[in-house]
Amino acid sequence: MRLTFTSFIVLLSVIFGKAQSLTGIWRGYFIQKDFDIYRGKPTEDKYKYEIQIDNKSNNSIEGVTYSYKTTVFYGKTAMQGIYTEKTKNLIIKEVKMLELKISNNTSPCLMTCYFDFKKINGKETLTGTFTSIGEKNNDCGSGTVFLEKVTTTEFEKEPFLLTKKERAALEKKVPEIPTKKPVTPAKPVTPNQKPLTNSSVLPKIKPGAEGFVITKNDAPKAPSPTMPATLDTVIKPKVLVPTIPLPNKIAPTAKVPKILLERENNLQKTLIVDQQEVRIDFYDNGQVDNDTITVYHNNQVLINRGRLDTRPLTLTVYLDEQNPTYELITVAENLGDTPPNTALMVITAGKTRYEVYITSDSKKNAKVVLEYQAPPKK
Repeated sequence: MRLTFTSFIVLLSVIFGKAQSLTGIWRGYFIQKDFDIYRGKPTEDKYKYEIQIDNKSNNSIEGVTYSYKTTVFYGKTAMQGIYTEKTKNLIIKEVKMLELKISNNTSPCLMTCYFDFKKINGKETLTGTFTSIGEKNNDCGSGTVFLEKVTTTEFEKEPFLLTKKERAALEKKVPEIPTKKPVTPAKPVTPNQKPLTNSSVLPKIKPGAEGFVITKNDAPKAPSPTMPATLDTVIKPKVLVPTIPLPNKIAPTAKVPKILLERENNLQKTLIVDQQEVRIDFYDNGQVDNDTITVYHNNQVLINRGRLDTRPLTLTVYLDEQNPTYELITVAENLGDTPPNTALMVITAGKTRYEVYITSDSKKNAKVVLEYQAPPKK
């Protein structure tokens, strides 16, 4: 039997392994197509989409997917699939919701994607279509999807994507469990000697979260009313940003930070609110591109170098007749991957919700003012 050149290449690929592996990070978007019965015409909704693929030796696929669109929707799922080397076709099916954040008028869906793999001039892409199904097996719509293989993720790398160096660095971060040592009795404290504080047992603060820390003297004397339960409290994301009541009364003699003097504090919005307790969430506006901000009130830092993401940086502030005005100044610590530094500021006062798109750069800060007006008495 004679072997053609093509048959010889196929035989070599079988002997020495697969010619192509899809393992890696793929990022792009999907467009959900639907029909608006009220307008009587089709509609399209675009979401960002990222999948992390582990291409097994038998061409089975495992991994995770991320779907996100500003504050409207964020979801992470576990997925499984199969890749057919001969036809360059990939099918993946989202099988379980791992993390979820949605608005009140939407519901989560799991997608099944049908991809064609292409590699042209070194660029690897997955293009195709998808269908989706809801919690009650209801049809959630369908559409098109496009992904390109990239080297970085906007979230966290799954273990199967970590290099040896990254794994070693991760293992170093894992605290070792101390072995039990004989306990030596503490030395008695003399009357004039202050007891020593063991700094190793004090809680550690994650870099960038210093602005959320309240000292003993700053803590409010009476507990404040709690916010209603939200998806932030029911479904915990990987990075938890604490919501902390911040005291309004800050010393008026505080020195004005240099950055507030050097840059123009551009007023972007003044809002009138009739609630004393107001929640403020900062999100990245659009693509998560490493924008970092610091937020001031009365020259005091409330958020220190917080990184904007699909999960919010959250503040809770209090206003009343004695303190009716609350001025927030957002400073760009960097311009991210795509200048300028942009953020979506969501203000929730009772049942009223405001969205303010703020922009800051190396010359201008973004200022938003809240003014409290008591609701009319019934």
